[in-house]
Amino acid sequence: MTPSLRRRRLLAAAVPGLLAGCLVESSGEAGSSGDGTGSDADRESLSEGEESGAEQTDGEESDGADDDDEADGAETPEEVGPDGSGLVVTNVDVLDVTDGGYETTVEARLTVENAGRFTYGTVYFRVDAYATRPNSIEREAVGYAYHRAEYSADDRFDGGDDPRRFTVEIDFRSRDTRARPDPDWYEVDAAVRRAEPV
Repeated sequence: MTPSLRRRRLLAAAVPGLLAGCLVESSGEAGSSGDGTGSDADRESLSEGEESGAEQTDGEESDGADDDDEADGAETPEEVGPDGSGLVVTNVDVLDVTDGGYETTVEARLTVENAGRFTYGTVYFRVDAYATRPNSIEREAVGYAYHRAEYSADDRFDGGDDPRRFTVEIDFRSRDTRARPDPDWYEVDAAVRRAEPV
């Protein structure tokens, strides 16, 4: 049946109202998410998030400061690598070269200074011997050795102007080189491998 004219007018009048309500809700949602302003509740939520983020950053910075304080007051380590030991080999002298027929021995004296902040009881070195010729820059590696220097409780290796000197020996097969068994025909390099503070 066809509705009466009066009923059709009531339906037509109600439809714009329904549509208007949908448009208002849609525009409200768009305003809170699309234009960047948002509602008062949204702004309060953002402010709280920023405050908590700032508090977290302050806390992280304070933790870093505490770590620095702990590092400054750290105990003496059991051992120190060559980069942090402060030990420096200032001079190496080849004292003697002995050819025993099968084996040749190079004897050298090391001079070491302690420019670091620790006192050492044991220091480990590596020494390398090179065969060369007088007044020549060319040299040939012939052997190496590891050396441990120990210092008594009454004479620890501390810093200052007092360097330490000790003798090392490097053995290698005589047939590995044709250099003469003469100190002028050999050079020795030395480096700190690690050190044990006390």
